[in-house]
Amino acid sequence: MAQDLKRKLVIEGLLKVENSGFSNLVLSALMRGSDKLLPQERSFAAKVFYGTIERKITLNYILQQFIKKPLNKLDKEVLAILQSGLYQILYMNSVPTFAAINQAVSLCSVFKKTSAKGLVNAVLRKSANFDIKNAVFNSEKERICTIYSVSEQIAEVVMADYPNEYEEIFAAMFNPPILNININTTKIPANEFRKLLDDAGVKYINTVFENCIELQSHGDVTKFPGFVDGYFFVQGITSRYAVSTAQIKKNYRVLDLCAAPGGKSFAAGIYLENTGSIISCDPNHSRHILINDGAKRLGFDNIITVENYGEKYRECLVGQDVVICDVPCSGIGIIPKKPDLRYKKLDDVNELYKLQHDILKTASKYVKIGGRLIYSTCTINKSENQQQIEKFLAENENFHIVSHNCPIEGAVNENDMVTFLPHKSKCDGFFIAVLEKVW
Repeated sequence: MAQDLKRKLVIEGLLKVENSGFSNLVLSALMRGSDKLLPQERSFAAKVFYGTIERKITLNYILQQFIKKPLNKLDKEVLAILQSGLYQILYMNSVPTFAAINQAVSLCSVFKKTSAKGLVNAVLRKSANFDIKNAVFNSEKERICTIYSVSEQIAEVVMADYPNEYEEIFAAMFNPPILNININTTKIPANEFRKLLDDAGVKYINTVFENCIELQSHGDVTKFPGFVDGYFFVQGITSRYAVSTAQIKKNYRVLDLCAAPGGKSFAAGIYLENTGSIISCDPNHSRHILINDGAKRLGFDNIITVENYGEKYRECLVGQDVVICDVPCSGIGIIPKKPDLRYKKLDDVNELYKLQHDILKTASKYVKIGGRLIYSTCTINKSENQQQIEKFLAENENFHIVSHNCPIEGAVNENDMVTFLPHKSKCDGFFIAVLEKVW
């Protein structure tokens, strides 16, 4: 059987991820070195690669039913071949079972594991008929972790915060991620940009925001019409909404305290129309390149990047009309975009809570009287969201929460704090609170 380069690439990628590589970086590197693959083969490889990572706990559970020794005793190459083969059998209708098994057996030779051919063949044939819905688990948490392939800590958080809808939330985390772009109306009117896409055959649908659209066409966005000209940038609709709640006007001073890769700063730039100022902060100087390159492409010459730790106070940043505080978080809301996050242990979660509180406290000192402080996260963990805001307001009587009517369908407004849940909103899991300094 001829060597299947796309499936070989998948196994190579899985092995690199197993050695502590981030899946998006691993796949990008592999794709750059795979010029022999056709576009459809690249698409297939990406789907199997990400899908295998996404369903790893489920796949391992099923495989373990038909292998006597613990999976961690198998050669890593053999386990990766079994996982990716079973993923294709169970979750890809386009791949016949026999083809997935035959290719998996063939890969044993490619990775010099010929002695495992019989094992791979037998285990995949048996696993193909296993129905996990009939499995018996020791607890509800074990069932959720296994079926929805998440760590125990993530399961505990979501089950505790959403006792009546956690299963729907986890099921929605398998939905394909949405790709939104914002039209840079400082360079091109929204209707003219849409015409560019129409003429190029790029499919999209409109959103509740005039300059924000949802792409239906797939591919490298840097190749889409207008990218080089700075006519658009990628940003989720929830982040776009968060910036809109700041009510930024021309000549405002804006501080984006946790800015990289820059989407919120760029959205603020559209409202400012190249007036005022935007200070974009990140502690990692290398990430400033992303912001600076983006600002240059988009034509925003009022964005300044500053190397800064959000929790450390700096007198020179005082007096802002708006402070955007998109704090580091557990990332539970963006699991569909980053499957690695499914297995996050949250061992340092108490340190994370303290960091969020310290950043919010420091950010509040930069806001002028009458100014707004936007607190947001890409998680649905209430300890990182509602509880942080409640604690802050109890400690800072000179701030109050601002009500806002979110136009995005499915948004949950609780005490003027908005949460986006993946099974209710067609977007990332996200949280936004808008605070105003009154004295």
